[in-house]
Amino acid sequence: MSNGLPKRVKLKNGRVVTLRALEKSDEAALGRFFAGLPPEATEFLRDDVRDPGVIRHFIEERDPDRVFCILAVTEDGQVVADATLHKDPRGWRRHLGEIRVVVAPEVQKLRLASAMIRELVTHATFVGLKKVVAQILDSQAEVGAAFQRLGFCQEARLVGHALDMHGQQHDILVLTNDVDALWDRMQDLLTDLDTRGSAQ
Repeated sequence: MSNGLPKRVKLKNGRVVTLRALEKSDEAALGRFFAGLPPEATEFLRDDVRDPGVIRHFIEERDPDRVFCILAVTEDGQVVADATLHKDPRGWRRHLGEIRVVVAPEVQKLRLASAMIRELVTHATFVGLKKVVAQILDSQAEVGAAFQRLGFCQEARLVGHALDMHGQQHDILVLTNDVDALWDRMQDLLTDLDTRGSAQ
């Protein structure tokens, strides 16, 4: 179940990273990634990813049927982004997938988040999901732009539902899209890129 991974991706600044599925040997590198992020990048994550025990448990108990995780890794083995698709294979939410993306500051605004979201949507299509959901803060402009480029729409705004370390309230934006519509959107984007390349 490779879904085209691993895959080399060239960022806007010319830097190349490899997108690949999480492996058991990634524990130390993933721990360094989360430990090196600024506090504001992790304070709203649902788990304490700065705790090595949390990382170890996540890797040892990983279940791709529930959480499919991909990493962006540099040529020297440094993890610079983590993206996950969370699924509930049973119950009334079994047709839904929730996407979460965390990107290191040094590779933000280089379209890496968009590339990782596309891979998760491809996987969602592969496993038969019907709809994907993302919850982001109103202050996460770069991540929000990545979702919007792929046609995600705001379905709800939860006013003041997040409180940062400085006591500032933030709205949570619930973004959604149908998997089939997303797939068509991605195909159109790829066709447009191919057409531009042929014209040059």
